Amino acid sequence: MTANRHGKDIGPCEDAGPSLQGLFRPVSQDWLVAQERLRAVLTDTHPSVRERVGFLLETPGKRLRPALVLLSARAACGGSKRPFVPTHPAVTMAAAVEIIHMASLVHDDLVDDAAVRHHRPSVHVRWNQQTAVRLGDYLCAKAFQLVADCADPRLFAILGPQLCDMCDGQLRQVVSRGDLDLTESCCLAVAEKKTAALFGACCATGALTVDSEPALCRALQEFGRCFGIAFQVLDDCRDLLVDRERLGKVPGQDLWAGDVTLPLLYALRYGDSRGQRRRAWSRGRGAWALAGICEAFHSSPAPARMAAMIGSYAERAQQALAPLADSDCRRSLSQLADALALSASCLLAIRPIPA
Repeated sequence: MTANRHGKDIGPCEDAGPSLQGLFRPVSQDWLVAQERLRAVLTDTHPSVRERVGFLLETPGKRLRPALVLLSARAACGGSKRPFVPTHPAVTMAAAVEIIHMASLVHDDLVDDAAVRHHRPSVHVRWNQQTAVRLGDYLCAKAFQLVADCADPRLFAILGPQLCDMCDGQLRQVVSRGDLDLTESCCLAVAEKKTAALFGACCATGALTVDSEPALCRALQEFGRCFGIAFQVLDDCRDLLVDRERLGKVPGQDLWAGDVTLPLLYALRYGDSRGQRRRAWSRGRGAWALAGICEAFHSSPAPARMAAMIGSYAERAQQALAPLADSDCRRSLSQLADALALSASCLLAIRPIPA
């Protein structure tokens, strides 16, 4: 396998491993139904609001969260291939979690003053800050409307606490900006709360929509949690190491915002023995700082340590699937974790850790 410093989204290297489209194939028809539900609920509004929502819908991301809902639902019921109708709770929840994710990106870009998302201006740049705040609020409200449509309080019982964790993690990261004394456990806690909590909720609610056994719901929630931590750590690495063309936004956004992520912490801990880059980063942030941090990162044991951490969480995610019966959807979930570990190996261009 040829090492690649730029990676490719969640999973595959350029020519290795299955594509996301391939992994999502078992639920591709379900997602088309969910996508229509999502579009219908978001565009049932005034034309001026519809224009701004349409701007977001024109640049879909990986759709990972709704795919986790649908794959988990199918995996929990043994891989049934009977089509989900538009009103099926799994379809509704898939649309709801994607709308929640869209809302979080609109607000994140505003908080981070990120000018670009998916190679296009972010909402607050395209319009203004007030529009970004209200559009994010609108999306959140629509998502909860969809969850309420399911008429199942158990879904709120899972989703509510996890969304609280998500907001808690995002707030922790903001209030800890610039604090280079953060520990590894603190950074992992932020990753778990701000990303993995929602991933776990996606998987657990997916299982719940088909009335699966509580043990399967717990197993799938644990899969989502471990997968989500690995995903966020890899995403933090990509923000630090990937160029703008492939990232779809300005690289180093976390660095410039002052967010202390694990790759930054590792770069300064293992690749900055004299503290020069630490002091420089504290004084100001820019392209020169990004280049210096990347150099420190790659010239240290940090890449191997980060890849090992991501691989460990991906393996734990796969182990969580043990109670599920074999099916195309279970295999897709397992292969998603494999693809994540593969992408980490490619991105981080692993070098031996010095003795």
